[in-house]
Amino acid sequence: MGVEGLKVGVIGGSIAGCAAATALTRAGCVVDVFERSSKGLMDRGSGIGIPGPLRTTLLEKGYLPKDFPSCEMKTRWWQFPDGSLVGNRLWTQPTPAFANNWGNLWRALRETVSDDIYHEGKMLSDYHETSDAVTVTFRDGETRDFDLLIGADGYNSAVRQRMHPHVETEYAGYVLWRGNYPEADVTDTHLIAAMGEETAWLTVPFQGGHGVLYMIPNFDGSTATGQRRVNWAVYAPCPASQPLSGVESVPPGGVTQEAFAAFQKLLEDHFPPAIRDLIAHTGHANVSIQPIYDSVVDTYVSDRTLLIGDAGTMTRPHTASGATKALEDALALEALAATAGDLPELLESYDAQRCGQAKTLSQIGRRIGQMQVVETPNWGSMSPKDFEDLHAAILSGEKLYLYGDKV
Repeated sequence: MGVEGLKVGVIGGSIAGCAAATALTRAGCVVDVFERSSKGLMDRGSGIGIPGPLRTTLLEKGYLPKDFPSCEMKTRWWQFPDGSLVGNRLWTQPTPAFANNWGNLWRALRETVSDDIYHEGKMLSDYHETSDAVTVTFRDGETRDFDLLIGADGYNSAVRQRMHPHVETEYAGYVLWRGNYPEADVTDTHLIAAMGEETAWLTVPFQGGHGVLYMIPNFDGSTATGQRRVNWAVYAPCPASQPLSGVESVPPGGVTQEAFAAFQKLLEDHFPPAIRDLIAHTGHANVSIQPIYDSVVDTYVSDRTLLIGDAGTMTRPHTASGATKALEDALALEALAATAGDLPELLESYDAQRCGQAKTLSQIGRRIGQMQVVETPNWGSMSPKDFEDLHAAILSGEKLYLYGDKV
């Protein structure tokens, strides 16, 4: 029997949705993807990281093209302000990873999904499971029946809310400021050149938060020096002058002038000048804010519904695992679908393999946030051994690709 021929509806056409569609199409399922946006998703250009072994698997299996662009990251410099231009190096941390442009990753995955099954401007209204099918209703009034519904609709998932109505999202108490721009805009390239020599990226810790800066490919895939994008993110409490709307991000253009001024002061007070200037280059209109939330569920599946990626578990960006989790979920779906005798077996195996791993990742993210934002140590007094001990406590016996092999 297996799952060949199953009719599958995927709610959400972003990274998780496209990867899930490819995985189940390869398993012989008849798949349709429904993306609520009708404007396309390529305008998102934030940096994201994935582990090297996962990248290799995605290339080998054809989820990504052989020439897919990434910027390799081997070391992480922890730079603390000491009055000098770039600050004092507190620790050089091994961080084997590849930085990607969100837009490039989505476009590559989108190209694996045929246009005739990818439907834009389709927003979920409700769904209802029976013993024979799951009936899906869209906001435009259309109704469709599927054998399996996949919730791939991100951190504000309507499918997750419907499956787990009593699970609340929890605000972590701080936000992530984001921005990026063309490397060609940089006039003083000394710091970026030094980073390039060691394939490094930067972290600046301060009391109550930290910031990161690294290079990502440009939208056209360029990874050559001078043709990439400078990507940065800063974790800090949200200024009182910036209203938030639950888990929804504040998009570019939505940050208040008062909040942006508070952010500029934070950079002035806590960042070495060379790093401060690279971040501050991003103008007010191009800065966004992501509130940090947690949401964990006890199961990814019901009788005919399955969650994938951020729709299943919201993990904090500290773990650099949002896309990683979604892609690993999809790869698991493909492998399990090849051996499952029927849909119930597929759902049971997928839930057992993926839900628990996501919970562990969420716990790591919470510990990172607690130790690197909420209750920060006296960074300036820390030795490399102190850093190693701190990160060993964060991992608590677990592994996270971004933290290398020495912790």
